[in-house]
Amino acid sequence: MNELFEGNDSEWFWSIIAMAATNRQKLKEILSTFNKKDIIKFQEQFLDASIELQDEPYLAFMEQSEDGVEDIANWIVSNGRNYYDHILNNPEEIPYSVNDVTDQILFGVADEVCYEIYGEPTGVY
Repeated sequence: MNELFEGNDSEWFWSIIAMAATNRQKLKEILSTFNKKDIIKFQEQFLDASIELQDEPYLAFMEQSEDGVEDIANWIVSNGRNYYDHILNNPEEIPYSVNDVTDQILFGVADEVCYEIYGEPTGVY
């Protein structure tokens, strides 16, 4: 088992996000060392965190396209626990759009890794 599993799941998840530092390739390298169960677990936790930001009161401050809302939420999660917690407590500070920084969005990397190693995506969307 990976040493990152010490502590609770939330600490595990956010430590991976911190190590990746909005770099998709770095996250891919990290997740490539995990077994399938843990890659899926990472994807589930990413999605759970992102979904929290895809509803009111956050929607009032974002562009209204479905893809835009998902990108903004995923970008916030990708930027780590401190920023995520700040936005949770200050919804008015959520970015209106992240179109110019979508390369920093880490969502989807777990699917890529799972597919490359195991021949199928995580199945978590």
